[in-house]
Amino acid sequence: MPFVIDIDPVAFRVAGTDIRWYGLTLALAMLVAYAVADHETRRRRLPAGLVADSVLWVAAAALVGGRLLYVLQNGLPDLAAHPAHLLMVWTGGLSFYGGLATGLIAIVVLARRRGVDWLTALDVAAPAAAVGQAIGHVGCLIGGDSAGIPTTVPWAVVYRNPGAMAPLGTPLHPTQAYEALALLGLFVVLWSLRRRAALTVPGALAASYLGGLAAIRFALFFLRDEPSVLFGLKTAQLIGIAIGILAIGLALLARRRSRPVNPHPMPLEVA
Repeated sequence: MPFVIDIDPVAFRVAGTDIRWYGLTLALAMLVAYAVADHETRRRRLPAGLVADSVLWVAAAALVGGRLLYVLQNGLPDLAAHPAHLLMVWTGGLSFYGGLATGLIAIVVLARRRGVDWLTALDVAAPAAAVGQAIGHVGCLIGGDSAGIPTTVPWAVVYRNPGAMAPLGTPLHPTQAYEALALLGLFVVLWSLRRRAALTVPGALAASYLGGLAAIRFALFFLRDEPSVLFGLKTAQLIGIAIGILAIGLALLARRRSRPVNPHPMPLEVA
């Protein structure tokens, strides 16, 4: 028996403005991610206030990048008719990879400006990003954004509310729940292993996050109702492959930086 979701995407209204569940979960995701990143900053004894000084810039960059790529991929007709549509992030519709790209760029730029190793800054952000994304997908599940393909599995979801972004009355794969659980699992793994020697090298934790993220997204998009664009793969899967390659490059960089350098090598003995 499918699970029925008949929840109005609008949680409540304030002064005539709709406050949606998507926006509320997004705010909660940012708060939790902030707390996780701040904890890691203190544990690593990085400059005080690093996260507080950076969080708004990183969040803004991620939201702008996520919304811009989503609109370019899905909402150009709406944008042409209503240019303000580009700014309506609270209505749902953010491209994960767009937000990831601009968020990473913002972290690197801000870290360099504060004199912090950028690989270490990415390591701090990795578990925070994973748990924040997991929470954010709960909002997608409520509103029907990023819904899966039709299915007959017992745990399928059926949307009934006319405000939902998913097709109504059709049992669908709850890909939002799949991704939330997978990302939560990734967070637990990163959090548990962040003190291990192999992952204390700057960049190793970030590489693990990006690799796990790429694998999760690549697998789940087989269950998303989106057109294939190349070799039977969807746009997000092709981007996921690129993210996986980036993760490998980051891991190699981290490994290279972990090797001790002997500035005074011993001379070779000649027999």
